[in-house]
Amino acid sequence: MTPRDRRALIIGVGVVLAAVVLLRVLPATLRNVSDARAMLRERASLLARTRDEMASLPKLRDSAAVLSQALVALAPQLLSGSVDAEAAADISGRVNIIASRAPAKVERLDPIRDSITTGRLGRVRLHAALETDVRGLVAVLKAIDTGDEVLLLEELHVEAPQPAGAERGPEILRIEVIVSGWYIRPRETGNGKRET
Repeated sequence: MTPRDRRALIIGVGVVLAAVVLLRVLPATLRNVSDARAMLRERASLLARTRDEMASLPKLRDSAAVLSQALVALAPQLLSGSVDAEAAADISGRVNIIASRAPAKVERLDPIRDSITTGRLGRVRLHAALETDVRGLVAVLKAIDTGDEVLLLEELHVEAPQPAGAERGPEILRIEVIVSGWYIRPRETGNGKRET
């Protein structure tokens, strides 16, 4: 091989290497550097947000304490149970206790379908038919209104089927009430199942 061929070969190899570096290696390196900078910016942004959230952690703890106290204060105003059937059983039991203390005779307790919900709170309603005298009526209304924070009186219907006549004694009244109460429903998990 002549020196001129050798020089042409070296120049050709140099040109090919320069072309490979300029066309393949350099663009890939620039892309990698650009991607690394973008990732660095995202991580810096995430770090800044994390620092801000960590700085607000004492406020969140205070808010959580206030929320916990509010939930504890709300607990006496809620029915037990986490599904309609359990809450309906609780509201029925409360009406039975009120009736037995009045005294009033429970004729019927019928749950009423109710689909009202607010967040995780669900409402149950109950239609109750009772039989009592005037004192019993007052005792039932007083127990629902002031004695039991859980029950809300929605409707009241009072009827005297046999007004006082020849018979002496207390007048029997038929009372129909609709009461309602709220309960906490279980939280839905991401896969469609309820939290236990």
